[in-house]
Amino acid sequence: MTPLGKYDKKTITLELPGDLTVFTVDWLAIYDIANDRVLGSIIIPEELNVPPSLVKIIPHSNSMPNCEQLHKDLQVSWEVFGDQITMELTGQVGEDDYMAFGMSGSPSEPVMVGGDAVVVHMDGYLGSFKDYNLTSYMPCTHLLGQHKGVCYDDLVGGAQDYQEFSHKREDGINIFTFRRRLTTPDPGDIPYPDSGEAMIIWALGHLDINRNPTMHYAWSKFKQPIEFTRKATERKCFSFTRSEKSIPKRWKPVHLANPAAKEFTATLGPDGGPRGYEAITGQHSETGLSWYINGYLSPDIYIKRDATYRIMVQGGSNPYDPKSYHPLIITDEPRGAYSQLSDEEKKDIRVLAGIGYSVRGDSRATAAGRLCLWEHPKELDRRKDVEFRTYEHFRNALHHECGEGKAAVLEFKPNKSWPDTVYYNSWTGPNMGWRIHILDEINTEKILAAAASGGNSVHWSSLNTLLLWLTGVWLAVLAV
Repeated sequence: MTPLGKYDKKTITLELPGDLTVFTVDWLAIYDIANDRVLGSIIIPEELNVPPSLVKIIPHSNSMPNCEQLHKDLQVSWEVFGDQITMELTGQVGEDDYMAFGMSGSPSEPVMVGGDAVVVHMDGYLGSFKDYNLTSYMPCTHLLGQHKGVCYDDLVGGAQDYQEFSHKREDGINIFTFRRRLTTPDPGDIPYPDSGEAMIIWALGHLDINRNPTMHYAWSKFKQPIEFTRKATERKCFSFTRSEKSIPKRWKPVHLANPAAKEFTATLGPDGGPRGYEAITGQHSETGLSWYINGYLSPDIYIKRDATYRIMVQGGSNPYDPKSYHPLIITDEPRGAYSQLSDEEKKDIRVLAGIGYSVRGDSRATAAGRLCLWEHPKELDRRKDVEFRTYEHFRNALHHECGEGKAAVLEFKPNKSWPDTVYYNSWTGPNMGWRIHILDEINTEKILAAAASGGNSVHWSSLNTLLLWLTGVWLAVLAV
């Protein structure tokens, strides 16, 4: 389970696990395991006037002799017999979510990259069990003739080594049972040790439109070693609980609507969690990264038809690492990742800028510049992005760093053949950008009115601007 983080002048609400209540607990303490000391404690009186709990308890039992609670919504149970391990992975997840469990890429800490995991999810009434090789935090990406990222084992020369037993979904709980040899012939598989503790990894996340895993929303950030062959069986799991969750209010979308602006800067940064990219665009963040235009997370951009514009692209130019290779393209569809599409899929997509062709007719990206990245500092957990009430507070907590090299220049001129709405995207990764609105004239009053009615935030992308807060809308006025 996740330890408490660092808190300063904050009110923290703790939910008792499983079917525990205040009537079954006499004493509660905050305990420092590393230094073996109690930091604070409270004795709970026997006769408390406590209102009824709104938390629903969902009991779950299994036939495996060992069980570990990995997260309040995920547990793994198992039994080792001979050279095989039978496992049950159980989680309280959505119908379009996946669960992943496997061996860490490091023997001393939970590391996804270099790890080996099984990913399970429901497809209607059917269950999907896939053995994955993990070489990057990116979705499986084909670059320079190689597959890198979160890829099926058989795509990288391995084999599917998990044997499916059963699957079902009941009362919002997914239950999968499967088996694997402790040590397989596949060199890409990490053995489950037949003695001692093993460092494991796990994750929960959404599926993309192709039913492939996207960037996880919960994962093994702290050490949770398991001794799979322990002699004394232990069952440390508890009932699942469910309560009404409030949907966090999204950060105000930004509209770059300065008629005088003819140049933009595109860098990369974190997606901002449930208040950020997903809430602004309505699309799942599949890579954990988003385009930041002029320092803003996936803004709407307004440009004029038949005018020339430049985007200074700083999304990385290293094709050997899918996380560091994001040339910018402009297309007529919102998802991007054009380089990862099949020839048949490419026929339905129009790439309007950022693409060139070899003498053999092969497409290639033309706007790959140095990598500039907004990043979380080490002390800031990205799962806490939701705690930032405004985008400005969130971005001010990030660090901005650039690698060596120069920005690539993407110059384009939208003509009459361009649709009214196009999208800036990544050549490599899906769902990282957003909309460009092409207008015959940029009518600032209409844009401001539309933003005010929708509760949005409007910025003009000029260095010489003065921001005024008027009627709930950021109004940018040219400084005189």
